[in-house]
Amino acid sequence: MKALLFVVAAAFGFAGTAFADAPLYPKQDCEKVIHSATAFHKCYAANLDAANKALNRVYKGLLAQKVFYVGSAEGLRDVERAWVVYKDKECAYEYGAFDSGNEDYWLAYVGCEIRKIDERIVELKGRPSCTGGNSVCTPHIR
Repeated sequence: MKALLFVVAAAFGFAGTAFADAPLYPKQDCEKVIHSATAFHKCYAANLDAANKALNRVYKGLLAQKVFYVGSAEGLRDVERAWVVYKDKECAYEYGAFDSGNEDYWLAYVGCEIRKIDERIVELKGRPSCTGGNSVCTPHIR
């Protein structure tokens, strides 16, 4: 069981990620608790919760713009809703239909969700944005 949990953890980048230099949000090191399945699951769940909260902060920051460099608040909402559907379908494609009763499946599925959320955070942070207020921003001319 321990070996399987380690393989799952390593497969999803908890052993070392491309974002190690600048973490997107505070993550727990699940390898430290690999000796206990319960603690390992709690660690994954906490990391998923942290990922979702970080994504929501970035998304709400973009949504709160007074002026949009490109697009609009409505467009951003539509894209984000479509992205959530994509994330769910991508992880289902990678791991099949969600099976909360299968411990190994749950770990793999949650690992996929965390990976997709991390990618989305990076993508949203890379978007041009206007902060409104006293800052100067020239929206994209279409």
